[in-house]
Amino acid sequence: MMGTMRMTWIVRMVAGLTAVVLVITFVSACTDQPVATLPAPQVTVESGVTSLTPAAPKTGESGVTTADEPDGEPSAPLIDPDVLAVGVEVQARGMLRIYAAAEPNAPTLAEYAAGDRFTVLGPPGDIVVYPVELSGVRWYRVRAEDGLVGWVMADGIEIVPIG
Repeated sequence: MMGTMRMTWIVRMVAGLTAVVLVITFVSACTDQPVATLPAPQVTVESGVTSLTPAAPKTGESGVTTADEPDGEPSAPLIDPDVLAVGVEVQARGMLRIYAAAEPNAPTLAEYAAGDRFTVLGPPGDIVVYPVELSGVRWYRVRAEDGLVGWVMADGIEIVPIG
């Protein structure tokens, strides 16, 4: 009987000490002392973008972006005829997939048949360079005639012929 009372007393002491340690830990965690933070690691972003424009643009005295001629004189304004303007009506060249993002691994939102029409939209607010070019593939954001908005590869669309 004496051994049982002694064991009960030891169990109560251990439980009491554990409770005190937990209270002290909780109270010390709730203080207003600043917590030491580790510096964030340096991140280098590599987009894999390959520019489709071979010449580096320069701004001349007129403020017009130009490409330099071999003799150092500015030439005509640097305009890429292959870049589609916002608002241009285009059509699918063949079966065309609309993606959720400007990358081939993004989910496919829908597929459209050759001749289906779309309107080229501007980029969303988080896109700085437009059209998007990834690994030599140019992407445009479009709206289908049924209202769906998504991204298409440029080689899958063409400007709607006039007439």
